[in-house]
Amino acid sequence: MTPPPPRLLAGGDHSPPPTSTSSPEHPLLSAHLLLPDPSPSDLSSPHLPHALAFSFLTHPAAGGRFPAFYHSFASALLSLPFPLLLPHPRARLLLAATELTRAAAPGFAPLLLSLLRRVPFPGDARLLDLIREHSSFLVAEEPQLIASAVFAFLRLLARNRLAPFPRSAECSNCEECKSAKNLEECGEKLVSFCVSVLRDNFQVCTLIGRDLVRSLHELVLVPEFQGLWKDLILGRGGDICRFASPGWCTALPISPEMETQLLFLMNNVKWGSQKRYQLWFARKHLMVPGGEERIPDIVRFICCGYHPTNEVIQSGVIARWAVIGWLLTSCSKGYIVANAKLALFYDWLFFDESKGNVMNIEPTMLLMLNSISQYVDITNMLLEFLFLLIENYEVRRKEAIEQSVRCAFTMLVKKGVLPSLELLTCCEKLSPLLRQKLVAFLSSSTPVAAVEACLKPIDDVSKAAELMKKRVCFINN
Repeated sequence: MTPPPPRLLAGGDHSPPPTSTSSPEHPLLSAHLLLPDPSPSDLSSPHLPHALAFSFLTHPAAGGRFPAFYHSFASALLSLPFPLLLPHPRARLLLAATELTRAAAPGFAPLLLSLLRRVPFPGDARLLDLIREHSSFLVAEEPQLIASAVFAFLRLLARNRLAPFPRSAECSNCEECKSAKNLEECGEKLVSFCVSVLRDNFQVCTLIGRDLVRSLHELVLVPEFQGLWKDLILGRGGDICRFASPGWCTALPISPEMETQLLFLMNNVKWGSQKRYQLWFARKHLMVPGGEERIPDIVRFICCGYHPTNEVIQSGVIARWAVIGWLLTSCSKGYIVANAKLALFYDWLFFDESKGNVMNIEPTMLLMLNSISQYVDITNMLLEFLFLLIENYEVRRKEAIEQSVRCAFTMLVKKGVLPSLELLTCCEKLSPLLRQKLVAFLSSSTPVAAVEACLKPIDDVSKAAELMKKRVCFINN
C-alpha cells in the first residue's frame, strides 16, 4: 500500500485536510501528485513551481533546480501559513531561503522579509547567519532589506531586554531541527550584527526613520549600544527624527497574521461587536510568552502603518483610537505601558507642519477626547505623560520638541480632527493642574493667565459627544 504524502502543516480539529481545496497545502499537494518527481521534461507544466516547493520542503535530497522558476518557487513558499508549518518543512523553508539568496534569485527578498516579520521562531538563528553572510550584497542591491533586518532585530532585542526570549516547542525527532539554533542562544551575535551594520552602513539604516532612534534609545543601557549612541546618535538623532518611519517599517515588528487580523478588526468590525474579536486576538497574540511586549509595536503600526479612508471612518467600524485604548488597558507591566505611551506620542515630539502626517497623531487626540466622559483618568494619564516627555525626553532639544508638540495641536484643529482645543483646556473633568499646564503650554502665558483661562466654563462633555458621535466602549464592549 502506498504511504500517504508527507504533511506540511500541523493539523487540528478545525483544519481542513490537505486534499481539501480550502487547505493552504492543497495547491502544493495536488501539484506533487501530478509531478511526484519533477524533472527537466516538466518545464512547460504550470504545476512545476508548486511541485518543486513540495519536494524541497518534504525530501532532504531535493535541491534547488530550474532557475527559470525561482520566482514562482519563492511565491509558492510564501503561500504557506508559516506558523502552521511542521518543524521539518519549516527548517527546509529556511534552507530554501538560503539557496535563493545565494543565487540572488528573483523572489528571495520578499521571502526574507516574511521571515524577518516572524522572529522569534525555532531555528531563526539561521536567518541571522544568512543575512550576515550576504550583508555586503544586500547593502548594495537590497538596501531596504538590510535596513529591515536591522530594525527587526533591534525591535526583538528591545522587546526582550527586560524579559526572556519566548521559547517555542521544538521537534524532538528531526536531526535537522534539533541542530537548529535560536536567536535567544545568539544574543551577542545579534547585537554584534546590528552594531556592525549601523556603524558601517549608517546611511542605509536611516531608511528606518525616527523609529531607529526610538529603538536605540530603548537599548542605550546595553554596553555595546552605548558607544554607538554617543558616536552616531547624539549628534545626528535630531536630523534622523525629522523623517517619519515609513509604513513598511512599522509593520515589520508584527507578523503578517497579526497585521491581517488587526486590519480586519479596524475595517470590518462594527462598534459594539468588537469584544469577542479583541479577546480572540489577545488570546492568540498577547496572552502568550512575549506577547504583551509587542503592544508598543502594535501601537506604532496602528498610528503609522494603517491610515483608514474616509469611507472606512464613516462606516461605523471600530476606530483606531479605541483599539489603542483597549491595548493600553491590556498592559499588566508598567514598563510596557510607558513604552506604549511613548509609541503613541512619538510623532508628536518631532511633528513638522510641512512634512508631518496628521493621521499619525490623530488616534492620540481622539483617544484623549473620547475618554473624557467615562474614563477621564486615561486622558489625565496621557496628558501627564506628554508633559513628562516634553520636559525630559531630550533636554538638549526641549525647545524644538515644545514647538513640534504645539504644531501637532494646531494641525489637529486645522485639519478638523477637533473643532477647538477648548474641549481640553476648558474641560472641568480634567485635573486642574494639567489644565493649567496645558493652557500655559499652548499660549506661553503666565501662570496667572493660565489659571484665569482655565476658569472659563464650557459644556465639554456634550461638545465632545457631539463631535465624535461615538460611545466610549474600548474597555467594556
